[in-house]
Amino acid sequence: MNSPSTFARWSATAGVLVWLLLLLPVTADSAHIELIHKVILFAVFVIVPLGLSLIAPDEQRGSLSLYKIVVAAQPIAAIATAASFFFEKGLLSALLASTWLIVNALIAFFGLTRLTSRGFYPLNELSIDAGLFYLPVAGVWLVVYRLGIQPFGYGETIILLTAVHFHFTGFATPIIAGMSGRVLAAREYPEKVFIVAIFGIVAAMPLVAAGITFTPLLGLIGTLLLSTALVLLAVLNIGWVRPAIDSAISRTLLTIGAVSTCAAMVLACLYSYSLVAHTVILTIPLMAVTHGLLNAFGFVTCSLLVWTRMSYKNARKDFL
Repeated sequence: MNSPSTFARWSATAGVLVWLLLLLPVTADSAHIELIHKVILFAVFVIVPLGLSLIAPDEQRGSLSLYKIVVAAQPIAAIATAASFFFEKGLLSALLASTWLIVNALIAFFGLTRLTSRGFYPLNELSIDAGLFYLPVAGVWLVVYRLGIQPFGYGETIILLTAVHFHFTGFATPIIAGMSGRVLAAREYPEKVFIVAIFGIVAAMPLVAAGITFTPLLGLIGTLLLSTALVLLAVLNIGWVRPAIDSAISRTLLTIGAVSTCAAMVLACLYSYSLVAHTVILTIPLMAVTHGLLNAFGFVTCSLLVWTRMSYKNARKDFL
């Protein structure tokens, strides 16, 4: 039971307590930036270790040592990253946040070892790999934010939200889809729907990023693609994954996650459309407290808790 994945679960549990303590200090001048700070710290302390706890490698793959290093380094880097928010933006703050980028890079390398040892199939494992690959993008933008620079003319809020986006949608969402795929693989289900969902989740990330960098139209296309994919995943989770789960609590959490992601993506589509149409439908502060919280806590957190509970139950069975 004292496996690296167990350590990752304990890290996430301890991370919740640390994060609750971090709710009290003020780290920003405005309320909506303060809220986004708390959300990104929740990702650093809780979401990433929860995701890592689900994907422990087989010993035969030769990546177990790297996995152990990543799991052990995650809480250290999380504490350093949290400390960066209590310094003025600049070199020291960025250096502290860089510890998180280093761990993110190691996580991506771990994903590469998974991919090279297995290949591109099955699709659900490829989705998990994609989540590991996208995480360093979050780390890069977090360092940029703490450094206090604004490349490409982005405002600090957009830079911060990009870091948040790649923690939750970039890292956690493909892992959640992959875990659903593991359950679906043992059942009769509409395979083409799952293929489209995975393609949309993985392919939408660079399109959304391109929309930020080049034109809002690309961002709208990416958001529509991601929304379609997540709605399809929600349908699969409710219709085919949920009946395979024997825990009433887990079934409830899965349902909350499915409903939350659908609601969150409606808001995301409205916001992306407003950027293309040059009209105000939802402001960034309103998006933070609606779409952001629905996605972070309603979808990602509830979904990861489902798979964490199932993983823990399976580990106990193997141990006994």
